[in-house]
Amino acid sequence: MTPYAQAKILRTIENREIRPVGGKHNVPIDVRFVAATNQNLEELIKEGKFREDLYFRLNVARIVLPPLRERKKDIVLLIDHFLQTYNRRYGKRVEGFTDEALAILMDYDWPGNIRELKNLMEVTLIFAHRKMTIADFPESFRRRLLETRGLHQDERSRLISALFETNWNKAKAAQKLNWSRMTLYRKMAK
Repeated sequence: MTPYAQAKILRTIENREIRPVGGKHNVPIDVRFVAATNQNLEELIKEGKFREDLYFRLNVARIVLPPLRERKKDIVLLIDHFLQTYNRRYGKRVEGFTDEALAILMDYDWPGNIRELKNLMEVTLIFAHRKMTIADFPESFRRRLLETRGLHQDERSRLISALFETNWNKAKAAQKLNWSRMTLYRKMAK
């Protein structure tokens, strides 16, 4: 959020009023604000990129939701939920994944979090029959699995190599490795 937008949001929260585009008078509002971020706001405040007063206005009831890779036990629950949802939507009777396919899903890091799992479930279920197998996964997902399969052994050297090749441009290095920037930062910290 730009500093200008942060100031506008802060003013709206504090005064509980807005001025419509083209309007001459402020209009009172009675709303609750829900804000979400995948950024570390405390760090952004230190760097001068986020207003501290806005942070304290928004940080009233905080819910921290760890990424899916840090709560693997939820994967089975989410799969069951999406399975029921998409079976109803598409009039199918898919029972679930084979043990091999489920093991792969449990081992995967899910850089796209729940949205990635949801999308994978939908596209896989559309083409599956009774049980979803690895062959039912979309080609792009299977390719990603192959690229990340040997990652643990040479992960450090791949990361350092990508950083040197991109002159330590983290966004380009993440793109080169097919990782999100947050995954790159997490692996750098490790």
